[in-house]
Amino acid sequence: MDAIEPRPLYERLGGRAGLERLLARFYERAHQDALLGPIFAAHIHDWDAHLQTVANFWSNHTGGPVCYRGGMGKHLRLGLAPEHFERWLGLWEQNARAETDADTANELLVIARQIARNLMAMASQVSALRIEPRAD
Repeated sequence: MDAIEPRPLYERLGGRAGLERLLARFYERAHQDALLGPIFAAHIHDWDAHLQTVANFWSNHTGGPVCYRGGMGKHLRLGLAPEHFERWLGLWEQNARAETDADTANELLVIARQIARNLMAMASQVSALRIEPRAD
């Protein structure tokens, strides 16, 4: 007998509505964070549009409809350092554990860690390519 495939994470989150709820609560927490809040405040001017973009991105990563076709390059010009990624992951974990069951939170955290690794790798490549001006 074939094993029954579990429902995609996207469905277990409650589909688009559940994903948007999870993200809205995360960003409520992020807005209040002393390290991340000012970055979001300085760069995000249309929160409704941003939340839709982020929901599209997470839809792709949780087994939902493929809605996001962009990259993550916009993050590179924000000057993010390892402590920003650590804080983002910490807030994401706190949010996922507060809003979902333990197994779902663990799955969300695995995805978030991979996203953070990818962004940090991209940032370090960009940093390595920068040429400092000569001081003649």
